[in-house]
Amino acid sequence: MRGSGFTDRQRRIVLVMVLIIAAVFALLAGFIVTSWESFRQAVAAVTPSPAGTPQVAATHTPLPTPSPTPAATPMPEEGIWSQVRAARLFDQIAHQVETERALSPRAEVPLSFLGREEMASMLRQLYVERDLASELRPYAVLGLVPEQLTSIDVRVSAGIYVPEHEQLTVCTDQPEGDGNAQTLMAHAYIHALQDQHFDLEAVMARARTVDERLAAEALIAGDATLATALYRYGDPASADWTGLTELIVAAEQPRYSGELTARTSWPGSEAWRRLERFANWEGRMFVETLFERGGWDEVNRAYGDPPRSTEQVLHPSRYLEERDEPRHVVVPDVGSVLGEGWEKGLQETLGEFVIGLYLDQVLPKETSWQAAEGWDGDTLVVWEREGGRRVLIWRTVWDSSADAVAFAHSLATLTEQRHVPAGPLSPPRGLEGQWWETGAGTVHVCRTARYVLFVQAPDVNTVVNVVSELP
Repeated sequence: MRGSGFTDRQRRIVLVMVLIIAAVFALLAGFIVTSWESFRQAVAAVTPSPAGTPQVAATHTPLPTPSPTPAATPMPEEGIWSQVRAARLFDQIAHQVETERALSPRAEVPLSFLGREEMASMLRQLYVERDLASELRPYAVLGLVPEQLTSIDVRVSAGIYVPEHEQLTVCTDQPEGDGNAQTLMAHAYIHALQDQHFDLEAVMARARTVDERLAAEALIAGDATLATALYRYGDPASADWTGLTELIVAAEQPRYSGELTARTSWPGSEAWRRLERFANWEGRMFVETLFERGGWDEVNRAYGDPPRSTEQVLHPSRYLEERDEPRHVVVPDVGSVLGEGWEKGLQETLGEFVIGLYLDQVLPKETSWQAAEGWDGDTLVVWEREGGRRVLIWRTVWDSSADAVAFAHSLATLTEQRHVPAGPLSPPRGLEGQWWETGAGTVHVCRTARYVLFVQAPDVNTVVNVVSELP
């Protein structure tokens, strides 16, 4: 380098710089190799070996083929690696779910990875949009839930599918080796498959009443609960249905603080617990009946013709065999009789299951559910005015006169036991039926052939005026 024009000192400086650059590139190369090896090991940790991958054919047999309980795979750690590992874990779960439920995705299911606080915030916003207080109002009128709920708290799950968002959200803040967390991710993915194939929002939109909505929810939730049991236990006969139902309900339902969570203080707490798990418990038994009859094909067909009442869910033969459709019950508009200031606040059909819960608050279980079983249709109308005054009109129709007699007798017994004291009144103006004066106002129960009328109003005159307008 004598001819380069550099001095000896400059040549030494250039040589040192070259050595430094070479050393830097060597360090970078070592870091890249080490990072790739870490990534490969992380992926290998959650990727099932070929021998461990289920190879069950998606056949449509009346009874499910048992499969081994999935081993608990460690849940992801914090950071970007947690999302990589969660995605690989989800792929493993999804493959088995698709096999057990005999459904393949029509498109990739969008995944959202959130921490616990982020997921809680998302759920709070979702509950506000759903207006849960309005959904519970028919039950509050019957005393199945308190009139005023203290607050609604979220319960963060390992995974949840929200049809409104068409997205499955995975919570990355889960402990390692949590089999329940993986079960809930499987359950959420089943809902995603249902939505892609059957459009869950459309199924629920066709349900116009409380009774129809409960029936539609029973089909959806019952399907997902049965498929989740197949994923977790392989054979429904081995399933812990109570534990699985409680796990799913806790993951999908909000927690209502106050009286509803106190198992002893609130008289309707037992009724609320049955209402909360109806879709998963009774719905699962309904779907099991469909499955035993014709496999998953029979369950899939039900989405095009869902059950229209809780009666059909509770008695699957009334859906599958001789279809027992609900009868429409007319309650005329009594606004002109009530006068100014009164507004109709609610008109609903409650159905057999809610009627059974209502009677079960006071009456023996056997009496309650036998009295509800003959249900054929009902309409509940509530009128309200300022100051908390309320008129409740509930007209029901029954399969037979004997069923109507049984329900009327149950209503009378419930009134006398629920409202203490309940002083009997002589029928005013020669009207028929039974009359009571209670702390909640005047109550009237009357049966005509297969119809039973229940009216509750602030005073006798109001009840008389309302009854005079009803058929």
